[in-house]
Amino acid sequence: MINPVCSPAMRPPALSLVLNEFPQRYEAIVRFLRRRLGSVEDAREVAHETWLRLAEQAGTEASCGPAADARAYLYTVAANLGQDRQRRAHWLQAHLQQGREAGAGVDHTPDVAEGLMYRQALSALDATLMAMPARVRDVFVAHRIHGEAQADIALRLGVSLNTVERDLMAAHDRVDTALRHWRGEPRRGLGGPTQGRRKSLASLLGAAAVGVLGLVGGWRYRQTQALHWAAALSTPQGQRLQQSLPDGSMLTLDAQTSVEMAFDARRRTVRLLRGAAFFAVSTDADRPFTVEVGALSVTVLGTRFGVDIEPAGTVLVQVESGRVRVARSTQVLAAGLTAGQGLRVASDGRSQAVIGPASAWRQGRVHFDAVPLGEAVERLARYARVDLRADPRTAQLRVSGTVEIARWDDWLQALPAVLPVRVVRDSEGGVMLMAR
Repeated sequence: MINPVCSPAMRPPALSLVLNEFPQRYEAIVRFLRRRLGSVEDAREVAHETWLRLAEQAGTEASCGPAADARAYLYTVAANLGQDRQRRAHWLQAHLQQGREAGAGVDHTPDVAEGLMYRQALSALDATLMAMPARVRDVFVAHRIHGEAQADIALRLGVSLNTVERDLMAAHDRVDTALRHWRGEPRRGLGGPTQGRRKSLASLLGAAAVGVLGLVGGWRYRQTQALHWAAALSTPQGQRLQQSLPDGSMLTLDAQTSVEMAFDARRRTVRLLRGAAFFAVSTDADRPFTVEVGALSVTVLGTRFGVDIEPAGTVLVQVESGRVRVARSTQVLAAGLTAGQGLRVASDGRSQAVIGPASAWRQGRVHFDAVPLGEAVERLARYARVDLRADPRTAQLRVSGTVEIARWDDWLQALPAVLPVRVVRDSEGGVMLMAR
């Protein structure tokens, strides 16, 4: 894939010019992408990815050629990334369709995404088994899972071989009906052919769920083990990361952020260890999505929201769309935050309502509202790639305003005009804010 930021056919301007242009053009870029992608949420995701790509390429302008029009270049990068997103979506749709149409003879090991895709089917099948008469279920499990011969089952249960065969036929018919109902297909007529019924079960579930693990054993195993997925992600100073998750959700990590994730058949959990993250969560009413920060838990079913561990140790939760529940241990702090709403929670559990856009750092901005200067400097240090500090005398001064991340140095230079501080640089490029 051609690098959409620096391709031979498109020689960009200095990236500092493009980054400066981005905040002013953000909403226009979203409208531009929405017309192409047909979804405002997809448009915002691509706009955010555009910023990330540009920020990651900062400092590499020399390899890309002479200056060009920053606005035109910005739109070209966004359009290329939007096209890439559409191609990936089309490929995934075709891949999943092939998986649905695959026959029983396919030999492969399912990945996590496939397991998650069949979760609803497996739940329906589990309910079907539990609804069977006890003897029918026992016969089915003994023959299909444990491989017990029909004659041995008949002898053990004290019934005729014909009875065992009828029980197996009844069980297969119920399972077949459940699968067809899940697929939205009509049930076989009572007089319809039964040949190939066992094959239809395999083709509907996939060879891995039936042929490899065994029918019922496969359902149970995948519900408790095979649907488990875990990972850990971290970003260094000055870099961000956008990551697709197995359930179709999208995770965006700010600079200097670490998370641990664990998904299974019942829940989706992310532990935010440091930094800030934005979550575009795929809806799943049966598996809540929870972000944990110490004793704080943020729970959703499907929405878009950000969580930020601030330098003072407070946790900021902000919602872009949907509804979010915030709790600390067993205490519910907010039952339903909605779009534009937020909550700042201190380490002692005290909370304060916040109004504003979620995770403004995705658009290249950081907002400060009467925060200590030391905390503001620590927040900007995630992006600066140099050592930023404030001495104890200046760290407690209060500062408000919006900082363009790409121009953090300009903001520091302007501070002496509004605060009694001076900016001191050392020989290695580090910056210290000291009292005047």
